[in-house]
Amino acid sequence: MVQIQVKSQAGDQQAGGFGPAPELQDRLGQLFGFQFPQGMPQEQAPTRGALGSGFIIDASGLVLTNNHVVEGATDVTVQLSDGRELPGKVLGRDPKIDVAVVQIEGGGRFQPIQWGDSDHIRVGDSVFAMGSPFGLGNTVTSGILSARGRDLGAGPYDDFLQVDAAINSGNSGGPLFDARGNVVGINTAILSPSGGNVGIGFAIPAHMARQVAQQIAEHGSVQRGRIGVSLQTLTPEVAQEMGVKEGKGALIAGVEPGGPAASAGLASGDVVENFAGQPIADSRDLARAVAAAKVGAHVPVKVLRDGRLLSFDLPIGTDRTANS
Repeated sequence: MVQIQVKSQAGDQQAGGFGPAPELQDRLGQLFGFQFPQGMPQEQAPTRGALGSGFIIDASGLVLTNNHVVEGATDVTVQLSDGRELPGKVLGRDPKIDVAVVQIEGGGRFQPIQWGDSDHIRVGDSVFAMGSPFGLGNTVTSGILSARGRDLGAGPYDDFLQVDAAINSGNSGGPLFDARGNVVGINTAILSPSGGNVGIGFAIPAHMARQVAQQIAEHGSVQRGRIGVSLQTLTPEVAQEMGVKEGKGALIAGVEPGGPAASAGLASGDVVENFAGQPIADSRDLARAVAAAKVGAHVPVKVLRDGRLLSFDLPIGTDRTANS
């Protein structure tokens, strides 16, 4: 685990604000019926000014952290667990899932973390959150995985792990470990009317963060799959009217003319039930599956149309997230 100190044009106090971004705060308030206090605490420390956390994912010195920790940074310093402070360079950021990659400059080779399996960690399994709360240095808190697949309205690919391990200001970007000491998530946000820990924290799943980090490290940007459709929620009433069994699937509300879906033959009103051999539960499920698909590939899909199950060969286009 490392600490990340950031300077920006607005000054240290404005860099790397902790926890939910304003739009996420609004969404959480709508979901849970309260308002956040004015001025969420910043990722700051009383002495060393450590504004966030991160962890090394490659021996060359690649550090994974949250986008909101380094957004707007003009100067980044990485403090290692042995006390060394080395300059860092932001290689790329992905605001859509709040991930960023920093390259440590100098210092030789480093010991990377080991990735865990965030796809199969179970609700109730033990987890350990590591970070630098309030700039106090390496700190570990323990708890359990409280829930999976949380959609907080923060972005189109929300799939948060919910944990009850204490997460506070300074923990953003730190690793979430399983009982074997492997990283299964990145500590990202808390739900709290007071700004302090109340036992509801959220982490980005490791499988999602790892894929994005690899693309940033190789290309400096993130390339996601795109098929050119708009989706809407398949309500029980609509599902019954369309004859969709179990009410599962992603309802296509519109198709972009000339886009990948249009060229494959998909149409408005189709319900996607299977994508690349995987069943689709809802529109969020399809959005994540498309985003993870390889650009340029052709993927088999099955859709329900007028009571018939049809198969299509769907080309995957590109939706590129820029470096900044």
